[in-house]
Amino acid sequence: MEEAKRGNIVRAHAEEVLELTKILDILAEYCQTEPAKIKARCLRPLDKIEEVEHELKRVERVYKHGELIDFFVPFETGYLTTVTKVQAYLSVENFWSLRDFINHVHTLKNRFRNSSLQEFFKPLCDYSELKAVIEAKIDEDRQVKDNASPTLAKIRGRKRSLKERISHTLKNLLTDRSYLFSDLNIVERNGRNVLPVKSGYKKELPGITHSYSNSGETIFIEPLEITEFSAELGELNEREKAEIELILRSMTEFVRPRVDDLENDLERIVGLDLLFAKAAYARRLNATMPQFGDHINIRNGVHPILRFLRNDVVPLNLKMDKARRVLLISGPNAGGKTVVLKTVGILVLMAKCGFFIPADEGTVFPFFDAVYADIGDEQSLESSLSTFAAHIRQIIEALRADRKNNLVLLDELMNQTSVEEGSALASAVMEEFATRGDLLFATTHNENLKIYVSKRTDMINAGMEFTDRPTYRLIVGIPQPSNAIKLAVQMGMDRALTDRALSYMDREILSIDELFKDLSRELAAVQKEREILAQRQNEYDTKLADLKVRKKKELDELKDYYRQEIVQAKRSVDKLVKTLKKDGAKPEKVKEAKAFFENKISGFEAETKAKAKPYYPMIGEIVRIRELKRAGQVVAQRRGKFKVSLDNIFYWVEPVEIEPANQISSS
Repeated sequence: MEEAKRGNIVRAHAEEVLELTKILDILAEYCQTEPAKIKARCLRPLDKIEEVEHELKRVERVYKHGELIDFFVPFETGYLTTVTKVQAYLSVENFWSLRDFINHVHTLKNRFRNSSLQEFFKPLCDYSELKAVIEAKIDEDRQVKDNASPTLAKIRGRKRSLKERISHTLKNLLTDRSYLFSDLNIVERNGRNVLPVKSGYKKELPGITHSYSNSGETIFIEPLEITEFSAELGELNEREKAEIELILRSMTEFVRPRVDDLENDLERIVGLDLLFAKAAYARRLNATMPQFGDHINIRNGVHPILRFLRNDVVPLNLKMDKARRVLLISGPNAGGKTVVLKTVGILVLMAKCGFFIPADEGTVFPFFDAVYADIGDEQSLESSLSTFAAHIRQIIEALRADRKNNLVLLDELMNQTSVEEGSALASAVMEEFATRGDLLFATTHNENLKIYVSKRTDMINAGMEFTDRPTYRLIVGIPQPSNAIKLAVQMGMDRALTDRALSYMDREILSIDELFKDLSRELAAVQKEREILAQRQNEYDTKLADLKVRKKKELDELKDYYRQEIVQAKRSVDKLVKTLKKDGAKPEKVKEAKAFFENKISGFEAETKAKAKPYYPMIGEIVRIRELKRAGQVVAQRRGKFKVSLDNIFYWVEPVEIEPANQISSS
């Protein structure tokens, strides 16, 4: 059944191992229509980057639009084509479903007529004439209307008349001769109206016997008074059926020229249902659109299944430049190595299927031609393959790929055989993939491989961090010890036994493990310092941007204020000049003019000081205190004031009392 749902798709091994089918099943749950659900489960990674980017842009537009739609598709695609070829006419049920679909199409076209998504719905056809034909012939009860044809109207009119006469005759019999009947109700048997006669009175009601009750005490008789009417009613039923067939044939002929349009629109709406499902799933995952480039940079990536299984999933951060073709991941068991492989693999496959991915914006992948994965125990009893042989078979398949731009994921690389041969074979395999131009991610516990990779410029070590316990954080650049003995102690193994195990370990290996731990601690400290520095840089940028906004706003307000003051002063001066011209330079007028200008000038100076533009310097910046007209250095800030040092004398000043030192020359 599941294979049928997936259209008998033969999945690539990597798609099965990386559980792409589970992701597609989840996507199908977001689809509204059954054909879209089937299509979702049958999705395959696309081969061309142009196709993927086109699909991602479509998903992005729907994602940003944010609107939800209830899609409706009454038939699977191809159904109308088949039924109109095989059958003489569509059924009434088919026509009414078609009418509902046409209404749905018209609703979508009108709803998105002026929307940013209109181009998705604009190609849908107009079926107004077809809708009118269906609604003219079929009613809301999904029955062919009486007036669908003159003949049908005549037949049904006669049927109603006969039914009334039959009913009237039977009711009179029940009333006039009630003693004959076991029940005073008209009963239907074999499509004919009959009366329930007591077995002892059978001969008193001539007619056609149709059946007996289980007890045999009641006989269902069609009285002779109505047999002629019933026979005619039966003939009318056959004529009605034939006339309805003629009407449906005629309506079907009206549909046939539009079958291709209808099929195309059915397919289009199924595709839109799937597209909107991708956008809805992306919102559920809080996913972003992947980018394609020449390197890999995963920012806070999470496996889509783990995102909803646990709340404490540690996101994956992984950045590699294009010169590195092999990433060898080491670290403790249950430390997250395999999860890293699966997360990278499923994110790549999702991107190739046109999905948004659960990772931060700016996540970049190369556009891989194919993905190969060898993860988990591939032992097969049916084919007599050992675990090692099964792993080798998967590696050979990847090495034989026609194209050389593949992502290869190998879990526990060559760990199934001896350390010596496994190390040699694994080194050769890694070198071959790197030379071919593939990108290989592999996990290991093999110390020899860690050392081999550290000497290669086209390869890089990485490890799952382990402090007192696994942190599930990937550290690129430094391999990690397996910490098997420490984990055994934590899980309760006897300490004497684990101490004995430590005594058997090579001293050189122990020294290397300690070196790995020291390097990890140093790297963690450096990364923490970088994070603090980046945080402070962000805070500085935020404050600087805020300062620029405030300065612009205050400057605009100041300009507007003085513009109004100048306009008002000009009006007052014009009025004063007119008065002087009219009345002459009388002493009291001159005195009044002098007082006006003195008041305006002193008021302007006061206003200038009150409206002085505040300045918000950075700590360490050289500024000038306006009142003292001297420059000093800002050494502290507290509660909106700044501490300025002038020749070892400190002043706490407001922002309006200072200005940039570069304004000294212009003042």
